[in-house]
Amino acid sequence: MKGVGEGAVETIVNERQENGNYQSIFDLAKRIDLRAANKRAFESLVYAGGFDSFGHQRSTYFYDEGNGTIFLEKVLKYGHKFQENADSAQVSLFGESSEESLLEPNIPVVDAWNFLELLNKEKEVVGFYISGHPLDDYKLEMESFCNLNISHLQDLPAIKGKDIHIAGMVSSVEHRFTKGGKPFGTLTIEDYYDSITFFLFGEDYPKYKAYMTAGWFLYAQCRVQERKWGDGELEIKLSSVELLSEIKEKALRSVSVSVSIEDLNIEVIDSIISLSEQFPGKHNLKFVVTDYDEGYKVPLRSKKFRINLDEAFILQLKQIPFLEIKIN
Repeated sequence: MKGVGEGAVETIVNERQENGNYQSIFDLAKRIDLRAANKRAFESLVYAGGFDSFGHQRSTYFYDEGNGTIFLEKVLKYGHKFQENADSAQVSLFGESSEESLLEPNIPVVDAWNFLELLNKEKEVVGFYISGHPLDDYKLEMESFCNLNISHLQDLPAIKGKDIHIAGMVSSVEHRFTKGGKPFGTLTIEDYYDSITFFLFGEDYPKYKAYMTAGWFLYAQCRVQERKWGDGELEIKLSSVELLSEIKEKALRSVSVSVSIEDLNIEVIDSIISLSEQFPGKHNLKFVVTDYDEGYKVPLRSKKFRINLDEAFILQLKQIPFLEIKIN
């Protein structure tokens, strides 16, 4: 973990093994060697969620009441003071121990970081996301409208000439100039599996410049073709780009639920009806009942229910047994 050295790890783990779990952030600051675990180590542990079990938002530790001192600094100051008092074995005028006379700082109540900021902090110190992935809110769109993930783009000959639909988050961009003074840019998009960088020259640069913002979620269509000057060398070229958040409104129209006639029973029907009542919306609900023995399918469309096709609905629909689900 970035910023957390071997000494910090050893003092935290050894103290916990010897004297039990830490009960609070103040208990931790009192018990470990703060020379080995400094402010930077504490910050990295906050970013990675190391103190989440204490029950405070990660943003709490960076709250500044206006005097230029964040709460985490108050915690460390408290820990240092406690250890200094313990080392000198001082006792107050009223006969209290140093532990009893030293008050813990007040814990501020702070709004949580938004999910993307929290994930970015995790990746900053650990190198990968821990609590989730920024694309988790777009799983429905990606499953419905992407025919490849970005890792498939490593084998360009295998997908030459195909219409490719991918989605991901913009992880980095660059705006540059050629030696001749013409502007161009690079746009790097990543998904769950890999990342790809598009080089945008000529008319492509102004065409897609508006989408070149780190942290944006994009849906892209592209094709693999031969370079103009490259002796048959292949490249992947963007055909169109849209915001991933707009795809659901533009393209999602219905959910189709397929079920075998042998598996269709009153429990399955009641579950679908109950779920449809919980998620009313504008999208169509379709059914396909299949009789594999007789070899026929009966397509049906619900006239009573129109549903809201969001991730929560799809997640619960997938939990109903025997159903095959398709979004279109």
